[in-house]
Formats: sequence, structure tokens, C-alpha cells
Amino acid sequence: MVTCSNLNAFWQEKLEKTGKSDLLAFGFNGLGLVSYKSELEGKTEFFHDAAGLSRATGGVLVCGCDTDTYGVFRHSALVAEKGRILGVSDACYALDESEFRAGGSFRVYETGAGRVGVLVGDDVYFPEAAKVLSLCDADVIVCVYHRAAAGMTEVMARAAAFSCGVPFILAAESFVSAAGANGEIAYSSRRDVNEFPLRLVKDYHKISTRRRGFSFEQ
Repeated sequence: MVTCSNLNAFWQEKLEKTGKSDLLAFGFNGLGLVSYKSELEGKTEFFHDAAGLSRATGGVLVCGCDTDTYGVFRHSALVAEKGRILGVSDACYALDESEFRAGGSFRVYETGAGRVGVLVGDDVYFPEAAKVLSLCDADVIVCVYHRAAAGMTEVMARAAAFSCGVPFILAAESFVSAAGANGEIAYSSRRDVNEFPLRLVKDYHKISTRRRGFSFEQ
């Protein structure tokens, strides 16, 4: 998890020291603002650079960015693996008045590092977001964030890991935190570059409930 520099600065200055990785993640410091129009016209190469870094690490890259879709701004996360762009996930929730719009849907990416569910920004505050990814059989959830407060943001990430049974990684500028499937803090740091193992587990339970409704009598 890289919390300090942008994607290209890390590639040029620190990749040799870290080497290969199964999963590499940046918060929104990774790419900054990306214009789809400029990308399509070849004026910028942010996505090309992200794909190149994923090839260099030999694994999966999840990188936060803000996207400009012809004047519509969203908080997003680009996902690439071994030189190939797998997709872009947008934040599904936007709090209060903001120039950034909410996106469309959640997504779990099938990768060599496992099934990676992606949340963006304020999605972390909505328990149903992590639940959707868990029901879609995510092995791990990665949430890219801005400058996260180590308080409530980390609490929500740990709660999601515990209630949904999925390890949760919160990658932000100047802060990274990881919670295991039982809600414990597996890793937390403000270091620039962070490397740690995370155990992927699937522990299923039968849960019953009692409620009114579903009367099929005519």
C-alpha cells in the first residue's frame, strides 16, 4: 500500500526496493484527476501508466483517481492486472452537496490475487456496500479513500470486515489500515510504503431470522 507519492513517482523511485507484489494499492494520491476525453484523444496516458505499473509488479493494481466524464466528476478507482486494465469502479454514494456524482454499481474483480471487491471514498460508511461485495463472493475488499481519519473511517472498515466476513483494506493518502475477517486490526500505519501479508478466509454461518410478511393466501 502506497500512501505518499503518486503512481509514476513510486514507479521511478521505489519500485526496485519493493519488487513484485500480489496487490498494490494507492489512495487518491495515485493518479489525481483523469479526463476520459483526454485519455481517448491521447493527450494523457494515466491508464496506460497504471497498466504498465501492474505489469512491472506482476500483480493487481488498485489506484484511486477522480474522473471527468465530459463534465461529470466522480470519485473512482482503476483496477489493472499484469498490464491489462480490468475496469474502473465509481463511488456509489456521494455525501451532501458535492461536485462529484455517485456512480452506478459495485463490482468484484476476478484476479490472480483472488476476487477483489472495490469500494471508493464514502462507500466505506455504508454497511450495505460491503455486504453486496461479500454476497458476490469477494475474497478481499479494497477501499480507496482521500485523507482518512484514523477514527471513524477505520472503525467502519473493521465493522464491515467483521459483519461481512471479508478482509478489508483501507488505502488513503498518508494512512493505510487492514482488518481481518474477524474485525481485528491486521495492519495500520502512516508510513510511505507498506508491505504486509493478509490471510484470506471464508467462514460461512447459517443465519436464520423471523419476520412478518410473505403470505401467499388468496
